[in-house]
Amino acid sequence: MLLKYYQKLDDAISYLSSSFCDEKKLIKSILKKKEIYYIDVGLNQGSYLDYLSSFIDFKCVYAFEPIPELCNKIKKNYPNSKMKIFNLALSNKRKKRIFYQYEISSQSSFYEQNNTFKSFKKLNKKYKVQTDKFDNIFKNFKTIDFCKIDVQGEDLNVLKGMKLNLSRKTIKLIKIEILFMNIYKNEKPNFYHILDYMKKNQYFLVSISKIKFKNNKILFMDAFFQPVK
Repeated sequence: MLLKYYQKLDDAISYLSSSFCDEKKLIKSILKKKEIYYIDVGLNQGSYLDYLSSFIDFKCVYAFEPIPELCNKIKKNYPNSKMKIFNLALSNKRKKRIFYQYEISSQSSFYEQNNTFKSFKKLNKKYKVQTDKFDNIFKNFKTIDFCKIDVQGEDLNVLKGMKLNLSRKTIKLIKIEILFMNIYKNEKPNFYHILDYMKKNQYFLVSISKIKFKNNKILFMDAFFQPVK
């Protein structure tokens, strides 16, 4: 009788906990390696890198961030040869583009904020930054264990710039921020286009995390993709 009770309790806990993703367990279960090649596109303050560092060892880290002062900060925090930091933005073309640097640095983008979040609209400055394609930098890589993309509306263009690596199935796990609401002027949400693009390139959705809502509607979420085997 007691065993039955505990089994029911265990089932209930398992069911309730299945309503969210344990990101740490997911990543460890997929990568299954002590040391990984990691690429961070949209490094910002380095908070996700700090998070991964708590349970993963890196063979090498390639990080991309267009804001110069943030690059310098991360270089001081991670003064080792395993870290390669590029003061550069990734996209689908190599060119110079206007970049909007907001007071809240994580909201900085190639796109101007609309009125969805008025508190995010305070602009520090805007200036031109250099962009390049993922494939131009990683054209000779055979294996990349994990790539995180969080670039405030530019995510689809980053994916288009890594078409060669996607076709080769070079990357074992990709994490992308997907927008469901329009938060930029003259730009539409990217969720459908990203899902469709990844499907066409034979990467399938395996999990989601960090779902954020506004007025009970999905604002954005992080999505994890793996290549079709």
